[in-house]
Amino acid sequence: MNNLLQIREKINKANRLNEARLLATKNGEVTPYRRSVFEERIRQAQKEINLKDSKN
Repeated sequence: MNNLLQIREKINKANRLNEARLLATKNGEVTPYRRSVFEERIRQAQKEINLKDSKN
């Protein structure tokens, strides 16, 4: 595999891990990552987005 492709994949992986770590923080505190907690937070964020869209 080309070295540039490997470097790009490593950068992309690091970016995904950083995004996941940011998602795992709540009010500045790191929350334990559990699939059920993550899915609940996604549902809550979707509800908030839907409420904002319905108000506009």
